[in-house]
Amino acid sequence: MKRPKKGEYAPLHEPYLKRLPPRVGAQMLLKRTFAETQQLLRTLPESAGDYRYAPEKWTVKQVLIHLIDFERVMAFRILSFMRGDRIALPGFNPVLWMEEVDASKRTLKDLLREWKVVRDNTLFLIRQCTEEQARFPGLASGLRSTPRALFYIIAGHHLHHLDILRVHYLPALTSSEPPREEE
Repeated sequence: MKRPKKGEYAPLHEPYLKRLPPRVGAQMLLKRTFAETQQLLRTLPESAGDYRYAPEKWTVKQVLIHLIDFERVMAFRILSFMRGDRIALPGFNPVLWMEEVDASKRTLKDLLREWKVVRDNTLFLIRQCTEEQARFPGLASGLRSTPRALFYIIAGHHLHHLDILRVHYLPALTSSEPPREEE
């Protein structure tokens, strides 16, 4: 699947697309980023799921829930646009959504398993998406995009949060001292 051109996505998604390595297709990016994240997080102790690097930041489990929610929403948009639906889709506010999340009863293992199901669904969608369908325009959150743009946006959004996990979370979680929240 070819990369999206300007006009196939909202300018607010451009930073996600700029994160992507050149000459790697969306399907490979989705597989590679997921495998890398699974490998990285699978080694963490379960207690790491409740770590946040600052009081106002999300926990590791909340970051995973956000990634799952984002991908589900984007996958629904992809399916709707692929099927030629011309009805404008509503937006979603991930910050508001997180206010309603109770991650306390979830485990990292469970969240990674759920995300695998969601990612597998996205991979099924990409395999059935024709080049023609990949260019069908749709409207969501008042912004125009195409399925192929959304596939790449999912991968770029994932990389964005993977970088945040690596920079802000993992150093404290992989050091010999127990992690402490910064004040």
